[in-house]
Amino acid sequence: MGIPSLSEMLVIDRPKRMLVSLDRALSYARLQAIYSGERITLCPLLENRCIRSEWHNELTIFIDKGQLRSFDKEDVKLRVIEHIPVLDELTYPRHAVIFKHTGSTWGLANGTFVYCTTHRDGSKSGKALSLSVTGRTTLKDTRLCN
Repeated sequence: MGIPSLSEMLVIDRPKRMLVSLDRALSYARLQAIYSGERITLCPLLENRCIRSEWHNELTIFIDKGQLRSFDKEDVKLRVIEHIPVLDELTYPRHAVIFKHTGSTWGLANGTFVYCTTHRDGSKSGKALSLSVTGRTTLKDTRLCN
């Protein structure tokens, strides 16, 4: 067994790097909810609606003043996070993560983000980021990519 190339090492490390970045975005959204007293939503938008199957695309953090899980004219966009690389996958079992003014999630928004990447040999690996109802996150290994 040889030493992996630099490009392969970057592929191996990418799920962790991307989920750490997502964790920062979740922390930002949570703190915005606490400091502003507003409902803050983080989700992938398609035609201004949060769509569960689109987590691999651009993610938007916004003050959600209007209809939940929709970006309406009353809402205020706070930040946009770039889409992930094309061959990678990011899934989450909900349409959105919505933080209340208390910093906890709205409804049953707890769940686990799973980030998978494909290696040159076709195998997959990844990491998971669990989000609790209190807004606490935990980064961990996952076998859900295989």
